[in-house]
Amino acid sequence: MAVSQLREFGEVLADFRQLSSVMLKGVFIVPMATIWLNVAPPPVSVTSVSTSTLELLAAIWVFQFWYRTSEPLLERRMKIAILSFALGLVCFLFLNQSFVVSPGSGQGRIIEGFRVRPDVAAVLNSNYRVEDALRDSEYDPQKVWTEQSIAIVKNVLLSLWIFTFICLAVSLTIFVVLQKRRSFLPAEA
Repeated sequence: MAVSQLREFGEVLADFRQLSSVMLKGVFIVPMATIWLNVAPPPVSVTSVSTSTLELLAAIWVFQFWYRTSEPLLERRMKIAILSFALGLVCFLFLNQSFVVSPGSGQGRIIEGFRVRPDVAAVLNSNYRVEDALRDSEYDPQKVWTEQSIAIVKNVLLSLWIFTFICLAVSLTIFVVLQKRRSFLPAEA
């Protein structure tokens, strides 16, 4: 008799004994922890809640549509998800380091743009750099960079963040599916 994918998913979420089940639940919680760690792209709370929700949807997708997929195909998809996670994480960390700054303690991080406004570019020189203009503008990025360049950077960071965590959720969900399948196989003599 075929097992309902929804029931299997519910059993995994209710199970606190199996390491794989605990790991999968941890994937949903990690983005929420970034609210306190302040590492998600600004606005942190919206990003964290959105990421957790999309991770849950990705896990549901795997259980609903890939549950009966052949083991070799699932393993290939898991490898792709893990490699995509690693690539996404590296790209996110690079862009985050390049375009996100913290004005100081107690202040939220801000996202810079990549194209300086023409009026600001006219006053930049070796003694007055873009960092000085940002400080003088009281860390308002719209006063230093074009709104379009800020929006592009913000959307790329957010997309990479969500993509990275979805890949993590997909890889761990596939791992859980494979482990559940293998636990039902009869032991070889």
